[in-house]
Amino acid sequence: MKTKEEIGEKIELLNDKIAGLRAEEDELTNELKVILAGSELQSIMLTSTLVNSETQNRDLLEKFEKRAEELNKRYEEASVEGNVELKNQTHAMIWTNDIRLDTIKWVLEEDYEVI
Repeated sequence: MKTKEEIGEKIELLNDKIAGLRAEEDELTNELKVILAGSELQSIMLTSTLVNSETQNRDLLEKFEKRAEELNKRYEEASVEGNVELKNQTHAMIWTNDIRLDTIKWVLEEDYEVI
């Protein structure tokens, strides 16, 4: 598991990125707004892991993995039904859940994407 110092450094980097984006908020493209939202979510997740034990973080990982399965199933069902609105809503939920998963995996030093 990452140390509190490593997590703190990552939070600091994210908060710097967030501050930079917020300074230009009026001129942000939709893509940069998505990056801002993702960075904010990562920072929140990392902050919450600082007070958690490794067991609590592993429990969170399991929770988000189950959530991913549920959301993928819901997305598939919406696709089969041709329900575009539900697909879009579910896609957004999958995106945020993936950020949570990648963040927790990074903290736990599991198989993860670079966050």
